[in-house]
Amino acid sequence: MKLTETMERMGSTGCRHLNFTIIVNWKERGFGCSKVCAYCNWRGSPLLPQGPQSLEEVRGFVRKCCKSFITISGGGDPLYRFEENFPSLLSMTGTIKEEGYKVRIITREVKHVAKLKGVVDHVSISLDDDVLQQIDNYQHLLDSASQQIDVEFSLVLPPLPMAGLLELKPQYAALHKRLGRRLVLRENFNSIFPVDAASMAFGHSGIVFVPKALCLNSRYLSTIDCTGHEIVQDNAALAGFLMGHPDAYLFGGFVKHLIDPVMHLEYSDLDVITTNAGLMESLGQQFGFMFKEVSPEGAYPRYFMGKSMRAGKSVQLILMDSEVDAKKFIFNAQYAVDRVGFNRGFFFDTMIGEDAIHDAIHNKVAQTVPGTRSLELFQPDRLQVEQRHKSKLIKKGFLIASHK
Repeated sequence: MKLTETMERMGSTGCRHLNFTIIVNWKERGFGCSKVCAYCNWRGSPLLPQGPQSLEEVRGFVRKCCKSFITISGGGDPLYRFEENFPSLLSMTGTIKEEGYKVRIITREVKHVAKLKGVVDHVSISLDDDVLQQIDNYQHLLDSASQQIDVEFSLVLPPLPMAGLLELKPQYAALHKRLGRRLVLRENFNSIFPVDAASMAFGHSGIVFVPKALCLNSRYLSTIDCTGHEIVQDNAALAGFLMGHPDAYLFGGFVKHLIDPVMHLEYSDLDVITTNAGLMESLGQQFGFMFKEVSPEGAYPRYFMGKSMRAGKSVQLILMDSEVDAKKFIFNAQYAVDRVGFNRGFFFDTMIGEDAIHDAIHNKVAQTVPGTRSLELFQPDRLQVEQRHKSKLIKKGFLIASHK
């Protein structure tokens, strides 16, 4: 089916503005990308392909498209181990072009972009610090490729409140000038803060803002043919649900992010204590989570690890009997900086004080607490857990301090 036929058939369905994206991961096992981006939701996703999709699947998906192009994206990077995986990529792009569509690729492997001349029509180069450092070295190749390929750059915005993003606008304008090409600013799936699209406009088309709603409403081919809402977790909705639930007590890195998102941009998962086992069922129904108990039989409290079928954050959940136990658990943390939680509002260990905890979070100081701690709610391996936590804090730039 040619493009004109497809557009005639699909023109009245209202899907003209939906992007169609093929999620690829060339590795038969594992994750085929050489980068480790903090915002990546795909690594470990159960919907990530393991190896190339069949041409029949690709062709069937492509024929539903109602745009002029198909995007090939990660997942793993489409240009990962280029020489090894190029035949699979070439087979996929050939199938797309046979159906009358243009091909767009999203990649971080800037060194291989010039090799795509005659193969793809559009390339979006995802920027992180590592990629940005390489741009000058490959600028001559990008200039050469641009004679046949429309090359742009894209950048995932940090998960900051709107005021923080507005402060960064001059930097994005300077980056656009330096790159000399269209710059796409993508809303971060992990952000819990609303973004005002109009405020992200620059008065010209050289810098474009892409809201996550566009991606969540688009069509994808991963291991299944689905919409974005079915395969990617919008962390704002998940966080909002937990923050508003009367039986959910949030703690750990996510709460630090809530208190000071500029100093604590990233958090690996959501730490939750609940007094209601039904919370796990609700998370399963609304967000695709499946929970596995990881505590010994008969232990109290009970520990669960939750993974969603959608690419996104994990949930580490502890089931307890009461609010008293939940706060007792949090208020006996190893460091004062961790003695804060959220249950439809912040609560702080009064022995430390709200201001002192705020200061510790902002200044990234993890200080031990004087006196004896109650360890009765902790598992027997608590000392090992706390040692790992200490290592994580150090990697995140915390100063570890003993009480004097």
